[in-house]
Amino acid sequence: MNTMLITPLFAALFALLFLVLSIAVIRQRIRTETSLGAGQDPELEKAIRIHANFSEYVPLALLLMWFVEMMTAMHLLVAVLGCALLLGRICHIIGMLDHARFKFRQIGVLATFIVIAVCALLLLWTYLSGNA
Repeated sequence: MNTMLITPLFAALFALLFLVLSIAVIRQRIRTETSLGAGQDPELEKAIRIHANFSEYVPLALLLMWFVEMMTAMHLLVAVLGCALLLGRICHIIGMLDHARFKFRQIGVLATFIVIAVCALLLLWTYLSGNA
């Protein structure tokens, strides 16, 4: 069976988004001449937190997606989960950048948690049902 894997595609997209977020932090650091921490600059603090939150959740979600893909071969489900995670993370960024769009942040968190939970539960079910 020559099925193309889905998770590496999303890993590449998230890697590019990670670089964009990293550059945003670097630009704010240059603007404020702050090498460590956020100083007292709210825009730098915001950029740091957006980047950090991405760094805290995306690697775990991608790892879980990879395990699901390898253990179940549910490529379509992994594609749906990857799209949900990507849209969720974009919503989270929008909500963090603009407080008036706080709902986007909530949607982003919810989407991220759903992806992690679905993957974790599917992996547990796969193991417990003896299909691993």
